[in-house]
Amino acid sequence: MFNRIASAVERVIDLALIVLISVMVVSICYQVVGRYLLNHAPGWTEEIARFLMAWITMLGSAMVMRTDGHVAVTIAADILPDPLRHAVGWLRDALILTMAGALGYYGYLFALIGDRRDSAAMEISMYWPHLSIPVGAALIALLLLLRRLDQVATGRKEP
Repeated sequence: MFNRIASAVERVIDLALIVLISVMVVSICYQVVGRYLLNHAPGWTEEIARFLMAWITMLGSAMVMRTDGHVAVTIAADILPDPLRHAVGWLRDALILTMAGALGYYGYLFALIGDRRDSAAMEISMYWPHLSIPVGAALIALLLLLRRLDQVATGRKEP
């Protein structure tokens, strides 16, 4: 059951990433065309690309949590006996959850502060670009928890 929930969450994130990356590519291409062919680059294209990059980064970070896709140096853990390697894996995940919680909490406070300002070119509240931080942190924590719950429910032993 946990695996199905995580798969559904990942499908939604996949779709969001496809849309966000497509919009960012179109925006950047429009900026290049405007700058070099029309001799006038619209100001909103760079701003939207920066805002979308924040969302893409945070959503992408969450996407790789379930598959252990983040870059890691595992040479020390790989030489440990299985029980100790599993304990180190659980400790790692506890630290990741702690950091995701802190990132989510302080990221949301940062987004609330951003709500008092508007962006320069598009004049939207900075709350929306800054909201990528707590949303990404929450998704990181959710997908990590779902992976661990699935391992416990199925009895698999992974680090």
